[in-house]
Amino acid sequence: MKHRDHRVTNDKTRFVLSRLLLIIGSLLLMTGCQMANPPRLATATAQAAQTASPTPEKLVLPIAATSTPETEATSPARVLPNPSLSVWVNETSPQHEATLRNMAAEFMALAQVDVELMFVSPFLLPDLVNTAVLSGTLPDVIIHPLEYTHGWAARGILDVAAADTAVSQIGRDTFDPAALELVTRDGQAAAVPSDGYHQLLIYRTDWFAAADLATPDNFAAMLAAAAATTDRDNRQNPRAGFVIPTESNLVSTHRAFEQIALASGCELIDEKGEVLLPDPPCRAALDFYFRIVNQFSPIGVQTDTSTRNAYLAGRTGLIMTSPAILPQLAGLDPAFPPACSECRTNPTFLAENSGILTDIQGEGGSSASFGNLTNLGITSAADVPTAVAFADYWFNDGYEKWLSVNSERKVPMRWGTATAPARFIGAWGTTPLAGGPSLADVYGETMVTHLREGIASAPRWGIRQGHGALITQLYEKLTLSVTLQEMLSGYFNVEQTIIEAYNRVTAEIPNYQYDRELEESEAESGG
Repeated sequence: MKHRDHRVTNDKTRFVLSRLLLIIGSLLLMTGCQMANPPRLATATAQAAQTASPTPEKLVLPIAATSTPETEATSPARVLPNPSLSVWVNETSPQHEATLRNMAAEFMALAQVDVELMFVSPFLLPDLVNTAVLSGTLPDVIIHPLEYTHGWAARGILDVAAADTAVSQIGRDTFDPAALELVTRDGQAAAVPSDGYHQLLIYRTDWFAAADLATPDNFAAMLAAAAATTDRDNRQNPRAGFVIPTESNLVSTHRAFEQIALASGCELIDEKGEVLLPDPPCRAALDFYFRIVNQFSPIGVQTDTSTRNAYLAGRTGLIMTSPAILPQLAGLDPAFPPACSECRTNPTFLAENSGILTDIQGEGGSSASFGNLTNLGITSAADVPTAVAFADYWFNDGYEKWLSVNSERKVPMRWGTATAPARFIGAWGTTPLAGGPSLADVYGETMVTHLREGIASAPRWGIRQGHGALITQLYEKLTLSVTLQEMLSGYFNVEQTIIEAYNRVTAEIPNYQYDRELEESEAESGG
């Protein structure tokens, strides 16, 4: 097999950032008479200033080179290089690096392939991939979220046929059928679904009981609870009733709103390609989002970090976040210990006094959870047999190693093997968290079952309607995250935001055929 050496260097990253800075400089000149630093510009600035992941250098793990058999006619010995495989991973923690280092060494010993690992910040991943396309330096394998799969496949970044071959070789019947459906493009799997998690709504059950509040599983109950638990004027212990990420440069801002929208029955786009944002369900979702965030969230933009910290500190009673917080609620993460007043004497207080929900119900009676998937993609630059062999290793010998790191947010999308159909999914929730108790030990078997079911079958915007490539564009450009923050920052009211969001989404669709010239009154009425 041909030796391949795909590299993404810091010089290339600096090149990308310098180009972005030039663009931003032009934007600053053009917007001199506009309001200072609108969120769309702030987002571009943040992206340009973002540094690489804590471990941006690639990890090359060579093994002893193979050699050709010697004969009297061949002297000196000729040494053939091993084929190489470059893998980008959207995880940067030391725990992931150590585990993947071990997995790479094991695969190299088995397959005689040199593996190059690059740990890439999720924030930088889409820009680095698009730059690698232009510079001809794509890696062979990319571990990435579902949002990018269909768009990258449509652009030829991912080799759909190679991924489908990998799925067949691993065992198509061993995967969650809904996960395969989500990644299927023109009858083939565009990537191999690895793992996923539900977005969570977490609330303080002790506060809710004290105030006789209903379970916040619907819009009305969420608003009532947020109002009852907000106390911004308390200088010693200010409280916000509801906290979610709202920063314009975060995909989690989009994800939080997408679940709220789906709960309202709001679809972004239908099968025939018409964008539905002006319709009443979307207007109701945006109105609810604006009211609960504007009235009952902390002042200023929020991030995943500030959302987590507010809950751990006892400064909010209701958040939307990922399962990454679950070990922290139980005091199992020394880096982020619970800091609420009750936690000083009982480190597990928040785990014992938190309700965990996956579904939200909107005003129209619809309900929705939100599932986020991580996929293994084989790129068009890869040597297909080598990349398929790595995928086979990933989902067999290496799979349980991968799933064991931050297992609370890695529900396996490959349920088991042909001989043990529930081997992986049945074991989820029993892995020790940070060397301590498991999720099942802390939260119970019933909660573990709830958290692992229905992730891939949860509704998502655009993908099942055949418009996954559009979703990739919106996530790469943070189109809706920027628009939402502009609304919360006072640039638009709800009616204007509907128009802005509609215009920005339809601008990403070539030859869009259903365009409406919206007026504010039409956006307000839905039509």
